This record gives sequence, C-alpha cells and structure tokens, in this order.
Amino acid sequence: MKTVSVVLRRTALVLTAVFVCGGLLFALGYAFEDSGGGAAVLLAAAVVVPLAALTVLAALRRPIALRVLAVAVGLYVVWGVLTLFVDLVDAPDLPIIALVLALPIAVVGLTYALRAGALLVVVAAVPFLSVASILVRESGHEGPGLGDLFGGSTGVVVIPLLVLAALLLLAGALDRGAAEPGSQQPEPQPPKAVAPR
Repeated sequence: MKTVSVVLRRTALVLTAVFVCGGLLFALGYAFEDSGGGAAVLLAAAVVVPLAALTVLAALRRPIALRVLAVAVGLYVVWGVLTLFVDLVDAPDLPIIALVLALPIAVVGLTYALRAGALLVVVAAVPFLSVASILVRESGHEGPGLGDLFGGSTGVVVIPLLVLAALLLLAGALDRGAAEPGSQQPEPQPPKAVAPR
C-alpha cells in the first residue's frame, strides 16, 4: 500500500506540473498577444513570482506551506464569491489563480496527501461554481450550453484539478488504511526467557 501511495503522490505531482505549465504558457501567450509590452510582462510576473515562491516554500517547508496554502485557498474562495456578483478583473482570473495554487498544493501532497487533495477539491470548486452560476443566470435558448462553459478558460481547469485531487485523496486514504491497527501484521515478539528453577 505504501508503494502505491508514493506512486500516486508522485504521479499527481508530475501531472500537476505538466498541466500548470501548459495552462500558464497558453494563458500568458494570449496575454502577450493581446496586450503585449509592459502590461504583459507585469501580468507574467504577477503569475510567475507567486507560483515560484509558493512552490519553493512547499518544497522546503511543507508544514508551513500547508498553512499558507490553506489561507491562500480561503482567500481564493472569497475572491471567487466576489466575482459572482462583481466583475472585478477583465481577465480569466479564476483559472489562472487555480493553476498558481495547484502546483504548490501538489508539492505539499508529497507529505500531506489527504489535506492537499482536499485543498485541490476546493480550488476546483471555485471555477465550477463560477461556471454553474453563468449557466443559471444565462439559461434559455440563447445562453451558452454546458459544453461551451466547460470548454472555456474557467471550466477547462475543473476536471483536471478534480482528477489530480482524486489521486492525492486516494494516496492519503491508502496511507490511513495502512496506519490503522489490524491492517498490518503485528511484529513478531521475541520468545520470553524462562526463569531457571
């Protein structure tokens, strides 16, 4: 079980890194194409600096990083709720923030798989609720379909993040199962010495 858990953790980390790098390169490519110049460089720095800082913190100080990421995810939830009522930024902010948070969470998942998986579920829930609110608000014949919404920049992060969260949750569950009494063979005890008569 321990080997399977380690493989799941590492697989989740590698897949998350590929997904995050690909997604951010795609998004930043559009930013450089649309705005170009100094604005695009500032946007790239606003994405890359927190991503690098959180990932390095997660690699070096996982207990502290877990707390920092829990606070960051809480702030992300607040931001996501605010965007349901007010259009704060004219950019795909929810998927970008989700990608920035996903990689350090996966790094923390190498040690705290269950907690990291739960954080990733929350991170995936924010864009899902955004997509669901658009679907409810614009329902009707002219409104976008479910496939259109999940194919957009916000919806496209939901399913991969849920799959990655499932890998970490499964790894954490396997660790818990191995730690429960009765799930492992008891260690053999040395024979008791017999006192001479």
